[in-house]
Amino acid sequence: MITTTLSFAMHILMRSYKILTPVGHLLEFVLPYRTMAKAVAGKINFNTKHLKRGDPLPPYNGKLRVYNMRLCPFAQRTILALNAKNIDYEIVNINLAEKPEWLTSKSAFGKVPSIEIKEGVCIYESLITVEYLDEVYPQRPLLPKDPVRKAMDKIIVEASGPIVTFFLKSIKAPDTITEETVSAFHKALEFIQEQLKERGSPYLAGDEPGYVDYMNWPWFERLLVFKEEDPRVKIDPKKFKLLTAYLEKMKKDPAVVPYLVPDNVMVAFHEAFKTGSTPNYDLLDF
Repeated sequence: MITTTLSFAMHILMRSYKILTPVGHLLEFVLPYRTMAKAVAGKINFNTKHLKRGDPLPPYNGKLRVYNMRLCPFAQRTILALNAKNIDYEIVNINLAEKPEWLTSKSAFGKVPSIEIKEGVCIYESLITVEYLDEVYPQRPLLPKDPVRKAMDKIIVEASGPIVTFFLKSIKAPDTITEETVSAFHKALEFIQEQLKERGSPYLAGDEPGYVDYMNWPWFERLLVFKEEDPRVKIDPKKFKLLTAYLEKMKKDPAVVPYLVPDNVMVAFHEAFKTGSTPNYDLLDF
């Protein structure tokens, strides 16, 4: 009787294990991703010293590596994608004013971002790195599967071009800003706000940020900082009510939060471009 009872109990336990195991795997995807992303991002040192001419190339340790510049909005796109996908990685920051001699072996154009996926194999250019990561790491997809929706998301990113132009001119060549520059900037803002309205979701990608949101965020982060420095870059909260609310949500996203730059540091870094001096790349080095 005891043997029969034990056999029955073992049978139930084994069946429970078989049932619960896939449930456990399922929960890995069902449980809030945002907590996981915050945990991984918290382990990464974003603020390493920016390596320059004469500095040796750090030995490759097998971990996915990002050649980065801490305040580069293009490189930030790659970092946001990695954070959103909960991918473990390391950062090698680069001084773009005095680039290390070995940089072109990691990025043929001598630019950041570049991701080293295995020793000596690198992929570069911000949008390309993000599309690669989205294809290779299927968790938390950033680009939609639907071809039309995917194309529209890429169009929205392209439509942000006048925003990029306006910001760069306001920092590096404010005297070159024309009425056409300002008009194109506002039309781009209006287009993005209209897309938010049509989609009727908290984020352009849906219920959580995706490719289209993360690729545009670096520019909006800077506009929010420099609205006090240059009133022309200010986004009118009355005219752009929906866009303003959206940006406030983006600023609190767990993939965004760990990489935010304090306003005073952002301003101090870009001040150098106005004076024609070399920026201090290590303002955040600690």
